Amino acid sequence: MYQMSEVSLEEHRARLEEIRPHAKQLRLAAREAGLSGLSVQSDGTVVVHSEEPGYRAVNRFSVRASGVVGAYVHVITDDAPAAGGARPL
Repeated sequence: MYQMSEVSLEEHRARLEEIRPHAKQLRLAAREAGLSGLSVQSDGTVVVHSEEPGYRAVNRFSVRASGVVGAYVHVITDDAPAAGGARPL
C-alpha cells in the first residue's frame, strides 16, 4: 500500500490519457476504499461517490491511484460543484 509521503506534490498531475490505461485497477482501488461511481473529467480529475462523511476515503484512494498511475491523481466527490462533465471510467 502507498503512504501519503510516497506521493510528492511536486510530481505532475495525471492527465486523462495517463489515467485511462489504468481504469480497471482504479475501479478496483475505488471499491476497496468504499467509493463508487468512478468517472473522469477531460483534465484527468477523477470523480467518485462516497457515502463516508469527510474526505478520508477519497484521500486514501487518491494516494493509491497516484501510485498506480505514477503521477498525482486529483480526486473529487460527485457532490462538488466542479464535478460536472465527468465520463465513466
